[in-house]
Amino acid sequence: MKKVNKELQKALKQLKKTQKQFQDVVTSRTWIENARKYVQKQKKEFNKVVRSDVKKVRSFVVKEKKQLDRLQKQIPTELNKIKKYMNAQKKELEKTLKNLQKTKKKPTTKKKATKKKSTTKKKATKKKVTKKRTTKKKST
Repeated sequence: MKKVNKELQKALKQLKKTQKQFQDVVTSRTWIENARKYVQKQKKEFNKVVRSDVKKVRSFVVKEKKQLDRLQKQIPTELNKIKKYMNAQKKELEKTLKNLQKTKKKPTTKKKATKKKSTTKKKATKKKVTKKRTTKKKST
């Protein structure tokens, strides 16, 4: 029991000592100043990083804007080219359609070919049927 009491007293002393240190830290306010200084440093570093990132993003956006402007200038000319091509194709298809309709409207009377009678008649080939001769047996 004495050992347990001594260990409890030792732990109690350590606890009181830490409690006193904690109260000193809380009441001294130096830790608040230290924290404030730390936050100020972190803020400056953060702002530097953000500024550099913003510059990179801004330069990228400006480059992309220039490219988009170039493409937007090209779009109307490309559309005109496509329209011309499509109109040419349309005219060509209409032309072929008219040709088809013309050929369809033409009467489809076919001239019947007169059958020529051949002067040489085909000879009918007859198959020769050979009859079996039956021979009479002589009775002797």
